[in-house]
Amino acid sequence: MTSRKKYLAAGLLILLSLRAFAAPMEVKRFGIFIGANDGGTGRQRLLYAGDDAAKMAETMTAIGGIADSDSVLLLNPTAYEIKRELSRIGDRISSVQNFARRTEVMFYYSGHSDESGIMLKEEMISYREIRDSLSSAGADVIIAILDSCSSGAITRLKGGQRRSPFLIDDSSSMEGHAFLTSSSASELSQESDSIAASFFTHYLISGLRGAADTTGDGRVTLNEIYQHTFDETLSRTESTIGGPQHPAYEIQLTGTGDLVLTDLTVPTSALQLSGELEGRFSVRNSSDRLVAEFSKPPGDLLKLALPAGEYTIRMSENRQAAGSNGEYQSASVSLNRNAQLYLTRSHFSFLNAEYTRFRGEREEEEEDYGPGMAVFTPWPGINMPELTEGDKISFQGGLVGTNAPKLEGAQIAPIWNVTGKDAVGAQLSLGFNKVEGSLDGIQWAYYGVNMIEGDLRGIQAGAILNMTDGPVQGIQGSGIFNMAGGRVEGVQGSGIFNMADGEVFGVQGAGIFNMADGALKGVQGAGIFNMSGMPSGGVQGAGLFNIAGELHGVQAAGLFNHSRYMKGVQAAPLNIAGTMNGLQVGLINVAKEMRGVPVGLINISRNGVVDFGGWYEYSDDYRMYLSFQSGTNHLYTMFYWGNTFSGYFENPDNMAWGVHIGSRIPFGFLEFDIDAGFKQSYRDLKDSSSFTAVPSARAIVAMKGIGIFWGATMDFKVPGWNDSSLHTGPSVDFGSGGEVLGFYNFIFGIRI
Repeated sequence: MTSRKKYLAAGLLILLSLRAFAAPMEVKRFGIFIGANDGGTGRQRLLYAGDDAAKMAETMTAIGGIADSDSVLLLNPTAYEIKRELSRIGDRISSVQNFARRTEVMFYYSGHSDESGIMLKEEMISYREIRDSLSSAGADVIIAILDSCSSGAITRLKGGQRRSPFLIDDSSSMEGHAFLTSSSASELSQESDSIAASFFTHYLISGLRGAADTTGDGRVTLNEIYQHTFDETLSRTESTIGGPQHPAYEIQLTGTGDLVLTDLTVPTSALQLSGELEGRFSVRNSSDRLVAEFSKPPGDLLKLALPAGEYTIRMSENRQAAGSNGEYQSASVSLNRNAQLYLTRSHFSFLNAEYTRFRGEREEEEEDYGPGMAVFTPWPGINMPELTEGDKISFQGGLVGTNAPKLEGAQIAPIWNVTGKDAVGAQLSLGFNKVEGSLDGIQWAYYGVNMIEGDLRGIQAGAILNMTDGPVQGIQGSGIFNMAGGRVEGVQGSGIFNMADGEVFGVQGAGIFNMADGALKGVQGAGIFNMSGMPSGGVQGAGLFNIAGELHGVQAAGLFNHSRYMKGVQAAPLNIAGTMNGLQVGLINVAKEMRGVPVGLINISRNGVVDFGGWYEYSDDYRMYLSFQSGTNHLYTMFYWGNTFSGYFENPDNMAWGVHIGSRIPFGFLEFDIDAGFKQSYRDLKDSSSFTAVPSARAIVAMKGIGIFWGATMDFKVPGWNDSSLHTGPSVDFGSGGEVLGFYNFIFGIRI
């Protein structure tokens, strides 16, 4: 090796070593959880402080990054026991500081307190002593949560300053403290028999388990949990005897990013509420204990991490007008260990509400139109016999147009037919048909337009357009466009576009585009694009693109697909999904959270493999490669390019590039990558007119969180391929008499 090459290799090794020391492996979090029901003489004994502390400890060890061995639960302790654990925490932090990216301590207390400190039977520990003990422990970040009366006083000690909680995780340099309290310095903190918990901790735990995740990224941050707990606690206590409770905070953190309190993306049992669900939700376990309570807006996904078990979920929303006499719905589900259950409206059934009669309300009386009449209309406004407002038409024929109060039969005219009320039967014209109520039957306008101000149960057929202000049960077929003001159960077919303000249960087929503001439960097929607003199930197929809020089924397009939540298959050159459960097939696949398999050249997901890196190869040419990997642990693609040291920026003849497909296997603090594909050199491409790609494989082992890796590559010489300039280094004969050889080289590198 030349001196220049030695210096380059040594420099790379030094950079890799510096990075290894500069990036410790993980955040180490410790927890002390205290529940004390007895606050001493003269204070009412609490019922749920111990339960609150136990549930808080369970939540943080399950999804809050605290190992069981690093969690301490103290129920009804003495002051000495608390002080002992506060003193011990410093030793535990010192033992891991050299191996952790950041150390954190969470201190949680539920019980009695006053303006000076927490009350333990006849003993007291001052807020100042708690703050000083936590500060002296040596942790980078302190998180203190107090659920007790007047606990907000801890944020008003001299030297403390309330700051906006918009700070907070993924920074190794973050330092400081965050105090959250259940009430202000002069307020009472309350617990309730109806929820068997304190209001503050009840909503705190609901939020940590996912109800506070307003961004939908699967992580609950300090800011999100404070806002959620403040809103819910204040709303629930405004009408209690104790009066409104205003949770308080003091945040003094330096750093960037968000301080993540719980991570819902770790393997855990969870309920996922689909975007179509909305309203107020309560979740009870098999013992009928309330474990979570929250509100959810429509359109957003919400993930709730829960222990495995049986649950009953109750949903309350606005009274359903159609087919329901109650406003409450309930679902009973079984949640398996480390499994996720996707909850949709189909899981819920209505709970019948008590039927009541409103005093003073009058029942609507049916109008009596009398027997049907046959009428001839030689000119608009002239009917034989004459019609009155209460007449019902069984047949009306006109030389120009017809107009009837109510139709139960047929109207036939060359130019137009109009019915003032509901119609049952047929309107047939060359130009225009209109029903000012609902239609059960057929509207046919050979050259023109059909309009219904109410519902359609039947067929609209027109050369230009069909419009229905209400829902459609049947068929709308036109040469230009169809519009439905409500849901469509059937078919919309047009030459240009179809629009439905509600759900589509059936087929929308158009030459240009289809739009459904509600859910799609069927097929959308268009020459350019399809759009559905609410959670849908079915197929979207378009010449250019498809857009869906949430789709369970298939999206296939000539250009791109987009869905906030996708369960099924996306197939297009570009596929984009918020959460992807299934298969993405395209040139570029992007998912916020991938839970399936992407098949493409570039596959990007936040919970997948997205690595930039490079490696040095100990070959005869001493090459340096740059690489990009994307995909999932199960399947990733890798593109790489490199050159020799001597000609890196000067000699293109030595350039080489390749593409591999592989899999990543986690094993403790290590990760193993095994991939294979083809490699090509510029020299081979220039000197030969035949296909000169070289089969290649790579196997490496990397350290998690650090990015340094070691391994080997092997380039194969196979009969039928020309001998390549990439065939360097020692070789292995694969038992073919020297015809198939594997040339191997050792590598080491870094990825970020």
